[in-house]
Amino acid sequence: MSIFYQGKLLRFKFNSKKALHATNCKLTISSKLEEIATKDTDGTVVIPSNYSISGSTEVLMAKLPEGDTTHITTDDLLDMQLAGTEIPMEFTTGETGDFIYTFNAYIDNFDIGAQTGESVKVSISFKGNGNLTKETVSA
Repeated sequence: MSIFYQGKLLRFKFNSKKALHATNCKLTISSKLEEIATKDTDGTVVIPSNYSISGSTEVLMAKLPEGDTTHITTDDLLDMQLAGTEIPMEFTTGETGDFIYTFNAYIDNFDIGAQTGESVKVSISFKGNGNLTKETVSA
């Protein structure tokens, strides 16, 4: 029987802090493929090269509850973007035995908006800088 990861638990951490009130998240790892065609091939040969990391998260804009040291606010994330800060990041459920992907990234997009009768939503996207590390969450 398969055991599924819980989407409710999956989230990004920025500087070891969870984004406050995240509603969704997405991590993309893309491989660069060099295409080669020669006079000795009829088709194109593909050679894998480097990879890139990108991702996004959507959060509800909220004030940090007094005494909360485990979350980061959208204001903090915007400050990091404006300062051009490289951010150590994690993508994980945080559950023992589950995966944890770590990498560094820069925030490259910060969208904020709201419709009448709804909470303010902030969409944040980023680009990885360097390598991705895959590990398992330990107890």
